[in-house]
Amino acid sequence: MPLSPDSAEKRPLLETLPQQLPGRVAQAAVRGDALQQAPGRPVLMLRPARVKVGSIIGLAIAYTVTHVLVEWDDGGGHDTRWVASWLVRRL
Repeated sequence: MPLSPDSAEKRPLLETLPQQLPGRVAQAAVRGDALQQAPGRPVLMLRPARVKVGSIIGLAIAYTVTHVLVEWDDGGGHDTRWVASWLVRRL
């Protein structure tokens, strides 16, 4: 665990991390769970691509032969879902 740069104060720096860290950890956990439930063998994209599924605009982060893993922020939270590839349009 890294310590603060001030030698007089040897408290961990983790106390000063932004409050968004738990949300990012939860987002990574949701993404990991979705990858485990892939319909086939998932291929991760090096650069997520902006896509549109119906009226939703999100990011395609992985794909299989038949499906695309799309994640988006729906205002109230973060959602990640496998969608049939024929429903996904790249922007």
